[in-house]
Amino acid sequence: MTTCELEQKDIGTFPGVTLFTKRQAPGMRPTAVYLPPKHLTTATKFDVVLWLHGFYVRDHEYLFRNDPARLREQVRDSGRDVVLIAPFLGYEYAVGESFAGNYSVKDLASAKWGERYLDEILGALARWLAPALGTGSGFGTKPGSETVPQLQIGKLIIACHSGGGNGMRNLVGSLGKYQPNLSACWGFDCLYGAMAQPDDATFWYQWLSGQSTCALEIVYGPSTLSQSVKLDLIGRGLATLDGDRALSSRPALKNLNVSVGHYDAFPAFGQMVRVNDLDPAYVDRFMIPQVADQAPLGHKPASHHGEFLKKAISNVRDAFPFPKDIHYMIARGGFYGRLNKL
Repeated sequence: MTTCELEQKDIGTFPGVTLFTKRQAPGMRPTAVYLPPKHLTTATKFDVVLWLHGFYVRDHEYLFRNDPARLREQVRDSGRDVVLIAPFLGYEYAVGESFAGNYSVKDLASAKWGERYLDEILGALARWLAPALGTGSGFGTKPGSETVPQLQIGKLIIACHSGGGNGMRNLVGSLGKYQPNLSACWGFDCLYGAMAQPDDATFWYQWLSGQSTCALEIVYGPSTLSQSVKLDLIGRGLATLDGDRALSSRPALKNLNVSVGHYDAFPAFGQMVRVNDLDPAYVDRFMIPQVADQAPLGHKPASHHGEFLKKAISNVRDAFPFPKDIHYMIARGGFYGRLNKL
């Protein structure tokens, strides 16, 4: 089994504590960890956000320093006391019309992968924090020479961006003993699985239908619009899994929120102003197809082959002018906005 050890970097150049697994001791996955300025290093129980990145991330240090999502900045600016843990999932990049690289999230679906991974990172973090907790002689002491404290997770949130959506789908089933800690899943422009079995919208609808304590929030752009709109409509009881209009009333999932992406911030009066989520009622006015009349009572309509959903998807594409850099705007603004509500 590969040893997992953390080392601090970016000292004095970025607020808070930034830790990376050592390249010679990466553990199950090379990982980046961020403790914001508000976090007390003496705390033994804390909330965790587990971030699953998408393509174009070169390594785990790049994820914090160079990725356009600017994860540490969102946590810092939110002022929330959460520990950010981000495993490196591989580097995938475009080559012409296809992709190349070693990005993979298949192992996240293996039995208790999430439990084993979190145990490993918490153990490495505990060894690094031991001096601050009064159980070691000082930072940098030789691993194993101090008493290692027991760290615990309070609330666990899984957040993902882009290709990380498949990882989040895999991870929710492998958390093991940490499953009860899972309070929310946040997906930012991540529902690409139209060809998966079942597709992403169906998977998340069925998974969420069996949850009572976990919420799912999805923010989408043009590349993930189809599956996101489908999840939104079936989650609110407005469409069937086949994409037809639901003829009988079904209760909406109260723990689901799907919203369209937009500018995360804009300059005004000499400062950058952050933008809140769009009013869902406003989005509905241009998304949901209008029906001229209802079918007669007792009438069994012929199959519509998902025309209701197709029209809703088309309506959103035609009506909403997505900004050019919407993909990373969603990651930045969506992540910050949800952190800010904790």
